[in-house]
Amino acid sequence: MHHIMYMSTAAVVVGEDELKQMLLYYRGNNQQHDITGLLLYSGEHYVQLIEGKEADLRMLFAKIVKDYHHIDIIKLADGKISQRMFSDWSMGFKVISKELFSTLSGYVNPSGHDFLHSLPEHDEDSPVEVLRQFAKRNLADISYR
Repeated sequence: MHHIMYMSTAAVVVGEDELKQMLLYYRGNNQQHDITGLLLYSGEHYVQLIEGKEADLRMLFAKIVKDYHHIDIIKLADGKISQRMFSDWSMGFKVISKELFSTLSGYVNPSGHDFLHSLPEHDEDSPVEVLRQFAKRNLADISYR
């Protein structure tokens, strides 16, 4: 089992109808490849954690990197895991306010000059754990482990 987590800047603002179409397609694709995870969208940024077989995640992430919706993609985590964190979701999704997005514990501006130095080093403060705790506290309608 493997996971990849990234943050990106939204290259375009996505409307509700386009979001629904994207979700239908992505969830179907994720179910076919046994990929689970969580995607947060603030209108300005995306944060996503995907879980599954490493080869499937590498192919998916290569598509994400080429997707016109994303610019300034920063990989926050990429490694083996013992179990899924968002096992009930082919793609848990939530549009959140810019204000709520900025309250992500440990959130730093990826375009800031000290971004890499401000990333946590300890497991309990890892970007993945920060996302899990954020979902647990703020997204009651999202399943998590």
